[in-house]
Amino acid sequence: MIHNMMLASEPFESVYNGTKTAEYRLYDEKRKKISVGDTIVFTNRDTGDTVKVSVTYIKVFENFFDLFSALGCEGEYRRRTPQQLADSMREYYTAQQEKEHGVVAIGIRAVGPELRIIARVKNDFPTKFGLPRQAGLVDEIKGKIQFLPEYRVKEALRGLEGYSHIWVIWGFSHAEREEWSPTVRPPRLGGNTRMGVFATRSPYRPNSVGMSCLKLEGIDHENGVLQVSGMDMCSGTPVYDIKPYLTFTDSKPEAVCGFAEEKKDYSIEVIIPDEIGKKLSEEKLAGLMGALGDDPRPAYKREEEKEYGFSYAGKEVKFVYKNGALVVTEIV
Repeated sequence: MIHNMMLASEPFESVYNGTKTAEYRLYDEKRKKISVGDTIVFTNRDTGDTVKVSVTYIKVFENFFDLFSALGCEGEYRRRTPQQLADSMREYYTAQQEKEHGVVAIGIRAVGPELRIIARVKNDFPTKFGLPRQAGLVDEIKGKIQFLPEYRVKEALRGLEGYSHIWVIWGFSHAEREEWSPTVRPPRLGGNTRMGVFATRSPYRPNSVGMSCLKLEGIDHENGVLQVSGMDMCSGTPVYDIKPYLTFTDSKPEAVCGFAEEKKDYSIEVIIPDEIGKKLSEEKLAGLMGALGDDPRPAYKREEEKEYGFSYAGKEVKFVYKNGALVVTEIV
């Protein structure tokens, strides 16, 4: 549900800049309609500008003194006592109104434009375990991007056939968390060294959005399908946008790649006995070899002869680490 509120310029700017994370009001009939997850549109009463926020919590109190005693306040107001803060609310509400309705603290968090799902990924990986950690590492992993009916419009793909690669903007739907962490443990650093999340491509980010450069293998204009290769997302992944890859702006051969440069050529030997490999087609077998060569095991826990497994191409693949190689033991 969407709610509308007016704010003076100073508190409006605090909301806009993200320094104001709660709004304090009477808990009247209008405010009782607000729930966690709802949207509030604040309007600057002086300029008419608006900012949209999401409601993160609702906390009800008998009076403002109890509210500020429990929650404190933000910014320059945090130096004031609960009584001083409660007295400042008399500018807006009378003691009678406060007694009649009670008061509420509404937690808020700024939100941007809503991302629309325009398509979904379809490939041989129903779960994220087993997938390469980056796009383009395993060209043999192929799949489709199927546009949803609303966006399955031939004209929207006109001209895309002239490009060899595309950028795909997508959502980490299989790795979402309520809270984000400022540091993460990159698998290629052994899983124990922490780096800043913005120095990595970890899925555990403030916004669970990924981007992949994929090779465009073909286009089905009639059915709204893109055939692609080099995938690093699993089947069912939501796609938010498609953009053409441009060598003259997107390619930077002189770029420095930080700690990722040290591990860019990492791979591991893969052994698939012939009698087991025959259970997959030649194309699917090549994709599996590539996925295992990227070493999907958790970096922080790599035990000798421990069995791992994941779903691939409608089958269950089992493998172990033995004598420096990943050995497939079963495909069923």
